[in-house]
Amino acid sequence: MIVIDSYMAMILPDDIAERISGFIASKLNFPFVGPDELMCIMYLYGRNSRIGEGEINEVSSLAQHTASQLGQEIDIYMNSSASKLETEYIRSKYINRELQLAVETKPQDVKKRIAGDPAIISDCFVHHVAYYKQDYFLELYGPLRDSQLTSDIRSALTHRMVMVCYNRKGAQETRLAHPLIPVYVWFKDQTGAKP
Repeated sequence: MIVIDSYMAMILPDDIAERISGFIASKLNFPFVGPDELMCIMYLYGRNSRIGEGEINEVSSLAQHTASQLGQEIDIYMNSSASKLETEYIRSKYINRELQLAVETKPQDVKKRIAGDPAIISDCFVHHVAYYKQDYFLELYGPLRDSQLTSDIRSALTHRMVMVCYNRKGAQETRLAHPLIPVYVWFKDQTGAKP
């Protein structure tokens, strides 16, 4: 099942995990990402196994649902009262999620997991886009072929599908040669380790 074999990470800004941890610990206030900073969420479909021909439509449907849900959440925050985008309200949401994770996992694993938790990552993106009233776009790629990948990341990405989400109106506004470049760099930085 594709949902189980998926992975999500915020790969830009590079230090987002530290920022989220600092925010939860009251060392940072909201917004903790600047208005000009590029934010990028990566959704990897086929984390542990390749995407087969019969699964492409399932991935496309899941990606479309994810994009729709993200859009709805951004609209809700953009059209709600300003208090829902204040530091303490957002921090309390993150802390409640941290408590949920504490119930589900070992206490020593919670701090490590919270900054990479899909619910927190999604909220972080939604809150900042709504706060700054930014445009955003999502783009689905793949299944990726060997010829599209460098040898050091082929094992992690060949025959996988990747959706990227940026806080910009379109790919041109990212000022990247291609929207997948941060994904490739992130996997390269993982030194071949699976996410």
